[in-house]
Amino acid sequence: MQNLNKFLDYFSRHGQVALPAIQKNHINQKESFEELAEIMLTWAKSQLGENWIQTLVDGYFFMLMDMNRSQIEYEDRGEYSKKSFDDVYDSVYNDEKVMDLYHWGVYVCNFAWEHHVEIYNLYRKSFLPLLNVKDEGRILDLGSGSGLWSFLTTHFLPQWTSHGFDISKKSIELSTAMAKSSGLDSRLEFKVYDALTFKGTKRYNAGISCFLMEHLEEPQRLLKNMASNLETRGYAFVTTALTADDLGHVFEFRRESEIICMAEEAGFRVVSMTSASPLSHPDSRKFLPRSIGLILQKRKNDVW
Repeated sequence: MQNLNKFLDYFSRHGQVALPAIQKNHINQKESFEELAEIMLTWAKSQLGENWIQTLVDGYFFMLMDMNRSQIEYEDRGEYSKKSFDDVYDSVYNDEKVMDLYHWGVYVCNFAWEHHVEIYNLYRKSFLPLLNVKDEGRILDLGSGSGLWSFLTTHFLPQWTSHGFDISKKSIELSTAMAKSSGLDSRLEFKVYDALTFKGTKRYNAGISCFLMEHLEEPQRLLKNMASNLETRGYAFVTTALTADDLGHVFEFRRESEIICMAEEAGFRVVSMTSASPLSHPDSRKFLPRSIGLILQKRKNDVW
């Protein structure tokens, strides 16, 4: 746990405001937190070098401050401030400085936030075993972002390869660099491409799309495209945010059933689901920021 201990020690000196939540997460989700954090921090260190901790903490605080501000404004306004991809493209996805901070901020959130570790538990304990029955496989990662979920899949299932696609050139640059520095580049490939229009030359065995739907004007198109690229009865791991605003969110989900209905209409059945939220969120707030994780299976017929 060498890298995690160094990270927590630095955080205790330079991030005291946010430290209690991470410490509580560590206590409540000890096994999963330590496993995920140590793996992720090792990869980040291999890419970022000497200043790896500061880069991660800077990105995390950028992300945390933006989300807190956006959530407060969302409470006052009653709706997301951004409504279209054009509203955020230049200020977020096409701004290398913002994307660098955002990239590492989102990266850290995956182990720093307890409700995100709950999503990881669904992936680790319920999704990966479904893939492990195959001797080998190809996974499609739509909206790959940091590439984390592709990294994790090829880490735990060395017989699998992953192809990730994202519209952000900066995200692809960073995920490609980390694949090389982590020694996983022979099994991981990341390219700049629109997740809504990508068509593979042959069907993939499984799919991943994590925290992309809320960034899209028409998220149902993502699920339909995922289904069209998967083999019949192939599994997909999909996550999204509900009533949680940030600098890139444009589609506001309010109920878990909205996402389930979209998945079913796209040709999937829902195998399993977790809806998680911060334990410390004030009861006085109108909106509860949530993260939902779903394990889906592409149907062959109307039933399964």
